[in-house]
Amino acid sequence: MIDHPLADEAHHLPQALALSAYAAACAVDPTAGKTEVLAAFGLQGADRGDLNDELLFGAIRLLACGRFEESKALLLRVGLAAPEKIPAVYAITATVFKYFNAGMPIGQLVQFGIDLTLQLYQRHPHDGAARHALLDVLLYLGAANDAERILGQTGSAGFEQEAAELQAYRRRMAQDQSACRLSLVLVTYERPQMLRHTLACARAALAESAYEIVIGVNDANPQTRQVIEDAGISKVIYNTSNTSINLYKQVFALAQGEYIIEIDDDLHALPHGFDRQIIACLQARPDLGLVGHWPSGFVSARSGQRLPQGASNHERCEVAGLPFGIGQVWGMCAGLRRKDFLMINGFARATLSKHSGEEPQLIRKLAVYGRLSGVIFDQGLLGIVPD
Repeated sequence: MIDHPLADEAHHLPQALALSAYAAACAVDPTAGKTEVLAAFGLQGADRGDLNDELLFGAIRLLACGRFEESKALLLRVGLAAPEKIPAVYAITATVFKYFNAGMPIGQLVQFGIDLTLQLYQRHPHDGAARHALLDVLLYLGAANDAERILGQTGSAGFEQEAAELQAYRRRMAQDQSACRLSLVLVTYERPQMLRHTLACARAALAESAYEIVIGVNDANPQTRQVIEDAGISKVIYNTSNTSINLYKQVFALAQGEYIIEIDDDLHALPHGFDRQIIACLQARPDLGLVGHWPSGFVSARSGQRLPQGASNHERCEVAGLPFGIGQVWGMCAGLRRKDFLMINGFARATLSKHSGEEPQLIRKLAVYGRLSGVIFDQGLLGIVPD
């Protein structure tokens, strides 16, 4: 049983996508997309007689230009003066600290949401929308003690979902006993032959012997099921509705290893001992949160041609005797401590998709707890790319 009562709502991703689309459109035409972005945030604008909505649209325009502090000032101005606008203010705010990946360091992005939401709650402590907003940001970050204090002050009436999530979080933390050394997790969709190859490569390259494999399947293809059965893997979630990488929420929830390593289902080659190298880096540097292997290159699925690795702007160093870089992590082979994943409340209150990957969510949440992220270079990880 998965003890993970997360709501199915989209957790502000549609608004984030609308804001991104607007930012791209208004660079060419400042009036383009205004109607759509107003609708996404439930706003009307000055032409419908709502000057506060027009101010909120101004805040959206500032965000689209990367002017975060000015946008924050406008959002606070409206939210503090007009509590009925708090749902819209918070929806705009949440798109920043949950989904923005550029413009400010991650710590500042999250602080943007915490500071603004806390000020709204302090000014309007009895307003339901202000309470919901503050509880959302606290549960998103895994700030259980603060969330518990807010619920204690307000009571759980009307906040049953938040109370259930908090209780589940407490239970997961209290029952944090690893069943094995390592959980290898992946999500697959309609690539049975690649999956077969990836599983064979992973098992051949693993150095740890006490491991489990947890798979999320986003298709009803009998060939996919056959590959998994042939591999003797029993921890499988079959999800025929295809929720893409959002299925990782359930997959990670099933993982019981001391460490969790995620791999893609379309790998050409994994370096021998890739798991032990990731674990060694996490052990050598307690301040590291998410550690991955940077691909040494890629292989064309059709021609088999070797393609070069991607450019890197990492801060180079050495960790556990391995060439390392602090910075961006790709989820094609990346791992973290399970206790850290539980601490940050996993993927709670966010939506994973091609627009909002699991790696940025992990990186930003871990950063709030002082954890850095980075990659190991030149060990032979090869991905597969379509022609």
